[in-house]
Amino acid sequence: MKFFVLVLCIFYDGVFSEPELKRSDLDNEGKNSPLIWLILKQLNVLGARMEKLRDIAIENQKNVISLKSNCGNITIEKDDVVNFKVIAVNNKKKIDHLMEKVDLDKSKLEKQINQIKRAISNMGGGDTYVRWGRTTCPSINGTKLVYSGYTGGGYYSHPGRPAEPVCLPTNPNFLKTSGTNSAYIYGTEYETNFFGWNSAHQDVPCSVCHVQFGTTIMIPGKTACNKGWKLQYKGNLAAGHAGHDGASTYLCVDLNQENIRGGSANYNYGYLLYDVVALNVDPCHVLLTIMDTL
Repeated sequence: MKFFVLVLCIFYDGVFSEPELKRSDLDNEGKNSPLIWLILKQLNVLGARMEKLRDIAIENQKNVISLKSNCGNITIEKDDVVNFKVIAVNNKKKIDHLMEKVDLDKSKLEKQINQIKRAISNMGGGDTYVRWGRTTCPSINGTKLVYSGYTGGGYYSHPGRPAEPVCLPTNPNFLKTSGTNSAYIYGTEYETNFFGWNSAHQDVPCSVCHVQFGTTIMIPGKTACNKGWKLQYKGNLAAGHAGHDGASTYLCVDLNQENIRGGSANYNYGYLLYDVVALNVDPCHVLLTIMDTL
């Protein structure tokens, strides 16, 4: 009994004075990314090994706490003390070796996850959407900027103009510099100060964003995400004037809209944006699914 108590006491001082083991941060990343979450579920050897280590540590620590008070009342020979210390050191080496294997498994798992992320990115999956009124994409994991530019569309009074605006890149490539002069594209202006301070008559920027997983939709009249979806951005609903001849569509203009530098001239032509009202102004936002069904 004396031998057992002393070994536990030495083992406690030499091993359990180390910080408690922590779970890998990869678990949190797995919850945010459906694919990584599936990988982590299948590759659970690392987690099981760490759980076993922690369970052993907790159980031994409980036993040691109840026995530690007896350490000072034990009288043993000097040689026994040396032997006990050697045993405790050997046990600590075993724990350290197991810890090294855990760290090695963690490093391998991180490399595998990064390789899979790069492979998926190269596959070109996911979805794209236009963020109207901004030159950047949201700072969200898995969302990247494809390009930024200027919002363009048809003349507001032309009945034959396309209803949908487009996000024009800043560096177009012109195959020809003349045509039939039958279809046109113009810039886009905010026509009221509703969208932001002094926004009236300012030109409208845009950005095309790519999301790595899932699909995107714009939900008018909502400021919160439905269950299973992740918010990309929110804003105010905009469209062409109800009295103009040209068709238009509903756009979600970012709540923190930007203006194009040097685009404040009031030309009053092109694709004009007005705030949409019903009983009150309808907010809107763009959502990204996290694909809970995987």
